[in-house]
Amino acid sequence: MLSVLIPVYNTNCLPLVKSLNRQLLDSKIDYEIISIDDASTTHYADNDTLNRYSNTTYSILSENIGRSCIRNMLADKAKYQWLLFLDADTLPVNESFISCYIRVIESDPRQEVINGGLSYRLADMTRKNQLRYRYGEKRESIPYHTRNKAPYLSLLMSNTLIKRSVFQITEFNESIKKYGHEDSLFASDLKDKHILVAHIDNPVYHTGIEDNQIFIGKTKVAIENLWQLYRLGVLKADMNKLLGVYTDLSGFRMSGVLKGFYTLFYKRIEALLLKENPSLFLFDLFRLSYLSFIAE
Repeated sequence: MLSVLIPVYNTNCLPLVKSLNRQLLDSKIDYEIISIDDASTTHYADNDTLNRYSNTTYSILSENIGRSCIRNMLADKAKYQWLLFLDADTLPVNESFISCYIRVIESDPRQEVINGGLSYRLADMTRKNQLRYRYGEKRESIPYHTRNKAPYLSLLMSNTLIKRSVFQITEFNESIKKYGHEDSLFASDLKDKHILVAHIDNPVYHTGIEDNQIFIGKTKVAIENLWQLYRLGVLKADMNKLLGVYTDLSGFRMSGVLKGFYTLFYKRIEALLLKENPSLFLFDLFRLSYLSFIAE
């Protein structure tokens, strides 16, 4: 019935697999847990024990293939009707996590894609990761009824259940090699194919919260990838809030002003974002001005 698919990169996913395996055994359904390590640069000995768990397989790739390719590979190896994609650095909030998904798909066989949502624990916030924590809490940890108002914009594959037959006609775009926005492109494809996306209250904690410096660097790479996807015409501006704001401001010839702002002040802004109690408004301005900088 259910294939749980976990792409792994530089993460100890034993806590996640243990929690899932316990819940899946209690559910009495047919299941499998497939974890594939995308040639991590950091080795976690705990991951070597994953194959000891019931219906669980763990393997390591010899070279990195990227976030899109590995998700497609996981789906190719799956044998059941429903695919549950979970990031390795997550953990179910509730012991009813698996049973909640089962109830939803059994109550309505027309379901195609179901997103459970993300949550953040205050205990995981530190002085060094405050920016990433605040961004996740305010921009990713969104109530299901709010996510349902813009179901495609709100789709994150860190906790999403999808019917296998649906995934086979969408899959992830394997031309995306750089980090960032593969979820946006996947959601855009679902929208274009008129595949329904539903959001429910069944979250996982995002436990792998990067330090601020790493997060800023990954954000810049993601914005570069976002711009490339837009420039190539494979992602529309209405499928990403940052792109939408940028294109609106470009219509008023504001992008040049934002580019100049980034050129003059980016070092100062980055320094402020690394301090305690970073401002999300300043972070948004940083992202928008960086997009303008690379686009102009």
